[in-house]
Amino acid sequence: MLVSPSAGSNVLQSIRPAAALVVLFCVLPEAAVAQGIAAIQNVSSTPFVTGITPIIGSRGAVGGVLVDADGVVGRVQPAELDQLRDRWNQLSDSSDGAANVETEFRVISLAGLDRALTERLENGKPITPSMAFLAGLRRVEYVFAVPPDGSTPHGDVFIAGPGGPWKANEAGEVVGVADGRAVLRLDDLMDALRRGALRNDADVNDRQISCSIEPTAEGLRQFARVQARLRRFNRQAVDAMETAIGPQQVLIRGIDVDSHFAQVLLSADYAMKRLAMGFEAAPIDSLPSYLRLLQRHNDRNQLSSPRWWMASDYEPLRCTSDRLAWQIRGRRIRTLTQDSLLTADGARKTLAQENELAQQWADAMTEGFDELSTALPIFAELSNCFDLAVFGALMAAEGLAVRADCQFNVLSDASRLQGPRYRVPTSIPSVASTIRGRKGWIVSVSGGVSIDAWSVVGQTETDDGIAASRARAVQGAGQAAGQAAGQRWWW
Repeated sequence: MLVSPSAGSNVLQSIRPAAALVVLFCVLPEAAVAQGIAAIQNVSSTPFVTGITPIIGSRGAVGGVLVDADGVVGRVQPAELDQLRDRWNQLSDSSDGAANVETEFRVISLAGLDRALTERLENGKPITPSMAFLAGLRRVEYVFAVPPDGSTPHGDVFIAGPGGPWKANEAGEVVGVADGRAVLRLDDLMDALRRGALRNDADVNDRQISCSIEPTAEGLRQFARVQARLRRFNRQAVDAMETAIGPQQVLIRGIDVDSHFAQVLLSADYAMKRLAMGFEAAPIDSLPSYLRLLQRHNDRNQLSSPRWWMASDYEPLRCTSDRLAWQIRGRRIRTLTQDSLLTADGARKTLAQENELAQQWADAMTEGFDELSTALPIFAELSNCFDLAVFGALMAAEGLAVRADCQFNVLSDASRLQGPRYRVPTSIPSVASTIRGRKGWIVSVSGGVSIDAWSVVGQTETDDGIAASRARAVQGAGQAAGQAAGQRWWW
């Protein structure tokens, strides 16, 4: 499947690390090429790769989750990812040097990256793997605005954090060699940067990015009627429950629903729900399923309907007195829970009393999140998206590009460069759990992800000690420029 910005697009070969992998770059016809308009697009034999993203057959897959032609979400079969892992590793071997050295302070010059992207587009050249994966950056810890002066003729904005070599893990996901955490992606960065600019004047309630998986009201009513009639647990009962509640809705807000960013939110939400309800065993010992906790405590007296969601969890951002250097701190993500009662007519009634076991599971998810992010990189990708959302909001709220006297011709303009577009997820089949409470069936009716980046950037504290890190980044820029005739955009 090849998707280009318009009909009749030319296809230019981009990277060919091995005969088995053909990576392509799509641009518009000649008139558009002159303007540098392009879309990231990469293709190989089955399974093939789109926009530096796993694609199985004609179906997009992120974090082991795929969306079919009808918008229905499902799981990727493990066997389908074996070849993909090998081809990712071939592609990483062809990277242009950014992934060779591990460092706790990888710096990305956004103005330099933007100039490099502009040059490649105007000359009909493809982006490189290092551009697509932001030179192996694995977390945004610092943001520095650098106005032009005697040592830096061009204004710039730097982002910095740990980075280094990347590879494909057993599931075909692109992760850092040093710690197995997912690396940041160019398309997610562009989406966050563009969204931050668009939401600067928006109402506070319209600034959040969120994803949730929820049953329909009619599905809950049908489920309530069916469960009231059930007297024994067997395969027929399970089938009846799944049929009654029907497909659950996928609701994505605040980000393009066909973007990789949105797919990460969905995949992480889907993975959390399956871990909580015991459909998949957590790869870390400290996170038993919620159903296992119920069994251990023999606490099945209530028709409970717990909900879990992942939300922003940042400490106040640190900044220098001149507000040119910023440090993003905190755990990033915590899991929250709320319990409700599913009434006889299918309505959900929020319970004032805390569900101690649901809270215990939420706390275990929060405490084990870093370890889980290494074992299941989709959660590290989610953390990266949280950081990028905060970065995008910070750029807009503080006007950092204006203060640095720089502009981004490509990074901020979707008409010049755009990440791959995915099938829009609309529904997920319901799957019944295999535990019954003494008073009814236990069902998790909703969950989600909520990124409140604007609230994060609204909480700051001054620390001029960060200026030393900014000076280190600026010094590295001078050294990189000397080594690469001013063309190096990372160091």
